[in-house]
Amino acid sequence: MSACPFCHKTMRPTFLGGLPREECGHCGSVWFEGEALAKVMGGSISDALMRRAKGHAGMCKGCQAKLQYVPECPSCGTAAPSCPRCGQAPLPVVQVLGVTVEVCSDCAGVALDPGELQQLQQAAEQHRNEPLDVRPKLKMGRTTSCTECKREVKPRYGFVYEEALYCGSCAPEGSAPFTEELTKAAPSSELDTPHASGYTGAMTAQYTGDATGSALMWLFKRVFGQ
Repeated sequence: MSACPFCHKTMRPTFLGGLPREECGHCGSVWFEGEALAKVMGGSISDALMRRAKGHAGMCKGCQAKLQYVPECPSCGTAAPSCPRCGQAPLPVVQVLGVTVEVCSDCAGVALDPGELQQLQQAAEQHRNEPLDVRPKLKMGRTTSCTECKREVKPRYGFVYEEALYCGSCAPEGSAPFTEELTKAAPSSELDTPHASGYTGAMTAQYTGDATGSALMWLFKRVFGQ
């Protein structure tokens, strides 16, 4: 059994028809093992999740302060969220379709506190049947400067990553060259329900009977799926 990423109490493994996970009986948080996510969702999704988490700051669960390279919050002293497997702390925070998740950028494990679990369920209910363009988009404002170095960039020469514009020198790994199409929404050809997203046979039946597991599968397939 592992220690909870947030309160560090002992978690227990659960097998309730959803994704294999560990739950904390003290604070209600859950931990999804990176290897299990890769087996169920595919290695490409796991790799994309780790790339997105690289370099992101963590967040204190006590005062919501940003945390970077510290084992505990310098403001309130709360222990930083940490990986139950490799001990990485703080766990980087990633926003996925408005849902906040903590991801270990080394193990690809995912941690969700009770509030984040509620966010996940609400996002799944709200957007499950809506078409979604998974291509990167750019939020256009009055200024067109590089998000990193602040130099002026003409959009047609820039790169887009997580709805932000970058110059060629600062563009992070995984960014896409800007095109006018990146500012327009278009329906995705991907089917939206978890049982139609590429899983087959007994594994599909096994992992779609649980609300939290199927919602997490839906969330990552919508963002990282092909």
